[in-house]
Amino acid sequence: MWCDNCFLVFPLRAGGMVLATIMAIYCIAGGIILFNYGEFLFFHYPEAQIYGGYAMAQGAIAIIIVFVFANRSFIFTRVLFRIYPVIIVLGAVRGGIMAWELQYYKDRIVWECQNGGHKWIDPSKPPDPATVPPKTLPTTLPPAFCNQGVNNLAVVFTASLAIDFILMVALYVFPYMEIPH
Repeated sequence: MWCDNCFLVFPLRAGGMVLATIMAIYCIAGGIILFNYGEFLFFHYPEAQIYGGYAMAQGAIAIIIVFVFANRSFIFTRVLFRIYPVIIVLGAVRGGIMAWELQYYKDRIVWECQNGGHKWIDPSKPPDPATVPPKTLPTTLPPAFCNQGVNNLAVVFTASLAIDFILMVALYVFPYMEIPH
């Protein structure tokens, strides 16, 4: 006897809704963290906002998936089935670039930690007032980031990106098993 869904805890549609809810919470929280503290980890100006915006968009799509599965909408399910592979590829590219940059710019993050959590300043460029974060954002890196160590921070961040990719693939594969192709 063959078991088609032995590894699934929930039925396919309900499991997809639970997984999409987890993804939405996870991605939106990651986007908020990137919007608030991304400038301290990624040193080219719009980069942290792009990564945070992508995470928020991914969370919004996960919320849409919850509503689509709740309504059993066949048309929207097929649209998401066609669009989500692009999102998976973009997420893999984004994750790879973010992990590489954390490893490549570790010395700048160490400098920030050694200088009271202030944002790294390129000594070869004159000061630019546009690089100062707005008053609504934190002006120093939280001590918790520095206390853990830069290598641990990079490992946890990279592991989180890998988990994010695995959840994206699972959200694409599992709920659509019952859709006729």
